[in-house]
Amino acid sequence: MYFARGVQEQLVSAPYMIYCGRREGPALAEYAGSALVHQCAVMLATALSLIVALGIGVLPNGVAAAFWLLVVAAPLLLVREFARQMSFAHLDLKRATLLDIAAATLQFAALFALAITGTLTITSTLATLAIVSGVATIGWLATSRQRMVARMTSAVNDWLHNWTFARWALASQLLACTTPYVMPWVVALSHGEAQTGLLGACSTLVGLSNTFLQGLCNFLSPQAAQAFSQGGVAELRSVLMKTALLFFATLGALAALAFLLGEQVAVLLYGPAFAGAGLIIGVLSLSVLANSAGVVAGNGLWAMERPKANFVADLCSLGVVIVATVCLVPALGPLGAAIAILAGTTTDAAVRLWILRQTMQELAVQGGKK
Repeated sequence: MYFARGVQEQLVSAPYMIYCGRREGPALAEYAGSALVHQCAVMLATALSLIVALGIGVLPNGVAAAFWLLVVAAPLLLVREFARQMSFAHLDLKRATLLDIAAATLQFAALFALAITGTLTITSTLATLAIVSGVATIGWLATSRQRMVARMTSAVNDWLHNWTFARWALASQLLACTTPYVMPWVVALSHGEAQTGLLGACSTLVGLSNTFLQGLCNFLSPQAAQAFSQGGVAELRSVLMKTALLFFATLGALAALAFLLGEQVAVLLYGPAFAGAGLIIGVLSLSVLANSAGVVAGNGLWAMERPKANFVADLCSLGVVIVATVCLVPALGPLGAAIAILAGTTTDAAVRLWILRQTMQELAVQGGKK
């Protein structure tokens, strides 16, 4: 589900976020309608992929029922995320927040009712999340101030136009997903499940910082795109600098606290078996801080329509992670994995920042805006 949502964000939401600020009136309404058509295509492809997986029998029997339900649930969950991203694209944080509050309130109420009646299962949970997401999205569509005029010809032309951006954004997303998914398996194969659990617990605690980073990115991406569209390189640089300072102040402070108090928090939450987790938590927190620099630079490159540069940076990062993993994980276990992740995010940030600087200088020479 998360994989499908990541693909959707790169193919549909990201190009719309970059280009919608350059259109207005009927042109914007038609472009928004094209985005809705693209979203429907992604939802249909997701449902068909699940049906094919079920049809050829690649799923264990115990989860087949849940996956049949997911065929219907996945499109509803995806369309809610589409509605959120549309609101963010137009810097309408109020509507995005109201959508999330409405969905969360309904979901918690329904899940609590299922729990106290003893009917809370995987199937009932998926059904609840899907129905609530569908209802919330219908409310969002009914009250949307942004007109959507869907025309198939325009949708095809806009897809071809978006693809020049989306293909590199998608490739970058796929590379970026590799390390978080593969690293636990590497630790498990080399040091066993207990050490993998230690890495997972540390990652969960650090995930609170990452949640802040990802949440602010929902605002940074469209703001950077609009800044460059309206004010060129100078306005974009101002937005990126302010965001970088905010990240440095908040995530830097959290990283310092992680080194000081990380072990105590881990022992308090997970028990004495997690003593010694402090250094791992600290290193992973530094990785989030380094990643924030990469995110700022990456959004700047997106705004200037340079998604290929992010792919190059992610490719360099993956190479560093592979080498560091081979050298460090067998000897240091979870700590080696954390250091390998930090090496990768630092490399990614450095490459993106260097390309961002070169691109800004190039565009400034050309007049500040391509």
